[in-house]
Amino acid sequence: MLKKFILFIFLFTILFLSPAITLASQKQVIHKAAFIRTNDLWIKVGNRENQVTNKEYIRYPKWSPDGTWIAYLKVTKTEETAVPNDGELWLFNCKINKHFKIKSGVNKNFQWASRDNKVSFLIRKDLYSLNLEPGIPFLAAKVADNIENFSWLPDDSGFLTSSKKSKQLHSDILLSKITLKTHKQVIKPISTIPVRDNEFFISTSQFKWSYDQKWISFLLIPTASLSADANTLCLLSQDGQVIRRAGEMLNDEKWFKWAPSERSLGYVKGVGREANLNKQTEIILVPSMSKMVFTPEGYVDRDISWKNNQIIYIARAKEDPHADFSKRPLPCIYKVNLSAGQQTQVTFPSEKEADFVPQSIGNKLLWIRTNKLTASIFVLEDKTERKWIKNITMASSYYDRWNWEEVFSIYTGGDL
Repeated sequence: MLKKFILFIFLFTILFLSPAITLASQKQVIHKAAFIRTNDLWIKVGNRENQVTNKEYIRYPKWSPDGTWIAYLKVTKTEETAVPNDGELWLFNCKINKHFKIKSGVNKNFQWASRDNKVSFLIRKDLYSLNLEPGIPFLAAKVADNIENFSWLPDDSGFLTSSKKSKQLHSDILLSKITLKTHKQVIKPISTIPVRDNEFFISTSQFKWSYDQKWISFLLIPTASLSADANTLCLLSQDGQVIRRAGEMLNDEKWFKWAPSERSLGYVKGVGREANLNKQTEIILVPSMSKMVFTPEGYVDRDISWKNNQIIYIARAKEDPHADFSKRPLPCIYKVNLSAGQQTQVTFPSEKEADFVPQSIGNKLLWIRTNKLTASIFVLEDKTERKWIKNITMASSYYDRWNWEEVFSIYTGGDL
């Protein structure tokens, strides 16, 4: 009799309590956001907000893979740093509520590894790497010099880097793989991008891998004045043997993204520095290079985001090239079904508001809404929208293109 009772209790626990425990644990896992308000760093977890710097000038908060750390730049506010490109790199530990200064003169393109608590960064053209696992004190090691740009390799074993062959303007661009070994680095050239006499490419963007890691996308970036109007989107095979120039677009790394599990690359194409003119969403199938545009005539797109292999979200507005720049139509968010060809408006800001940078997280859609004076974070779930974070600092803008990563970063560790 006792054995039957014990067996009953065991089965009851497995069949009934375990799902409840699982659901309870899932509800405890919530999204975290790092954002800038009045130029200070704040954190929001669920419905709780916490200010973590006081009377500073903070930009580019970025979460570590495990959500324990936030890396950010601290800069001195002057007219020259209104749009900061470098500053002091700091790390904030959310568990012990402590800040650590790492280095000065760090470029805004600092990056966490995809799985490990390792952060890498550029000071001028010197590449550094810092592994947080050994603990304090943090000692950043120099990895390489003469680096134009870089990204972590998908397995976090090292970097893919770009560099100029020489200081001459028309010198070729070299792509190399740097593998981190104990007490040394192994550098292996993988491709050379020829720069023709009539071209002025001086750098690349970061690098992005397709889901199967067979193809890499990146931008070829010309000198500053030319880069404001057109940059060349490129596709590189994993072995470096095949490189294709796929199209022209603005110098915005958020505007080209791979599908989650297909070799489909979505990007916002079009030349000209004005973000509200001549910008269309195009999907490229790789390696066939077949292309399809999904922007209706008379509209302009930006801020592409994948929900799954068949659905994307974009910020879209009517295109009015004749209107005064400040009076051109503002964007809202559209859902585009690539296979069915259906395009549906899903956010409805007021006439004087705009919705930017949609991000699909599970069954929720998150975006930034602004009237160009103030900005807030909104969430849409089950056709109901709510304001999640009020009054974040306005990002810098250039011809109506807003650099929202300066002031907002989401850690997608669970439910909102």
